[in-house]
Amino acid sequence: MPSTDEELRVAPTEHECVCEGRSCATGDRCKGQQCFSSLTLSDGTPVSQKGCFKVYEQGRMTCKTPPSPDQIVECCQAHLCNMNLTVRLPVRVVEGPNYSVTTLTIVIVAPVIVLIFLSGVAILIFRCIHHHQMEHLTAHDAEYGTIDGLIASNVGESTLADLLDHSCTSGSGSGLPFLVQRTVARQIALSECVGKGRYGEVWRGQWQGESVAVKIFSSRDEKSWFRETEIYNTVLLRHENILGFIASDMTSRSSSTQLWLITHFHEMGSLYDYLQLHMLDASACLRMALSIASGLAHLHVEIFGTQGKPAIAHRDLKSKNILVNKNGQCCIADLGKNSFRMKQNQLLYVCCCFIWSHMWLHYKRKRKKRTCTIVIPCFFFFYINAF
Repeated sequence: MPSTDEELRVAPTEHECVCEGRSCATGDRCKGQQCFSSLTLSDGTPVSQKGCFKVYEQGRMTCKTPPSPDQIVECCQAHLCNMNLTVRLPVRVVEGPNYSVTTLTIVIVAPVIVLIFLSGVAILIFRCIHHHQMEHLTAHDAEYGTIDGLIASNVGESTLADLLDHSCTSGSGSGLPFLVQRTVARQIALSECVGKGRYGEVWRGQWQGESVAVKIFSSRDEKSWFRETEIYNTVLLRHENILGFIASDMTSRSSSTQLWLITHFHEMGSLYDYLQLHMLDASACLRMALSIASGLAHLHVEIFGTQGKPAIAHRDLKSKNILVNKNGQCCIADLGKNSFRMKQNQLLYVCCCFIWSHMWLHYKRKRKKRTCTIVIPCFFFFYINAF
């Protein structure tokens, strides 16, 4: 049985078709073996045409062309069959690559793993920074953590020399005002322990870039701290050959109460330690002897006035209680351990059970009571190296 193409080729039949578009020069009707309706995309603009194919081979070639995103042609064989024949361009479908399940799993899981890793690194860095900041705050706990009020001052704006200047103090020579003492004491950061004694430890501290000596008493030695603080707060006691007093305060460290006595720091150490390491010539010996005698004389002298200074005896003068300055002079320290005051024309008698050096004691019997008298000739300080 012959096919449709063979029938059309043997006995062609003409059909009347609707004609629209540029190819229709004779009107809106045309006759041909096949009718068609096409839609073409020209420069982004759709162009619609309708007509007929008069030659069989032309219609066969065109009608069998598969549709594309830019052109589509549909054919029919009937009277005016293309009148209501509407064509549309096929939707362009972009097909992605065909990934396997393993590839998709890797693509999804890999970013999650990288994100978790970066988050862990960020958390670790943050914890390190936080730990460093906490160590810094702990080291400066006295400055930042225990201050009752807000204290804002730049480094170098006020130094110990400025605070101890006459314009900043009361002019009495007894140290800083009490409010300034509490401020300075709470801004000190301890750095290293430089010595230990019967009543506590001596630490080197930093206050706004300057070194200070901090003598720390335990709470059970409060009387010793109070007595030494009272001595240092004596009016007109300040002297270049007596250890400079800065402040005293009570603070809390590691759930325990500490009593601080803050003085000038002398990195040369005590005279006892200095003599173990250095040889002195005659001029250096005379300079040290003169400075010790000057400080001792200032302690012994009584200054009269509205707020005068009473005469003070050291009672424990020895090379370990004398500090060496950078200029080769000395200053007398440890005024509170065994110091006492002498009234006018009177000498306070105390029991001889105190641990005084034997050269300072002169025993005598008076009314069958054991008493002692302090004998302090100025030349005795030349023998302090032996103790």
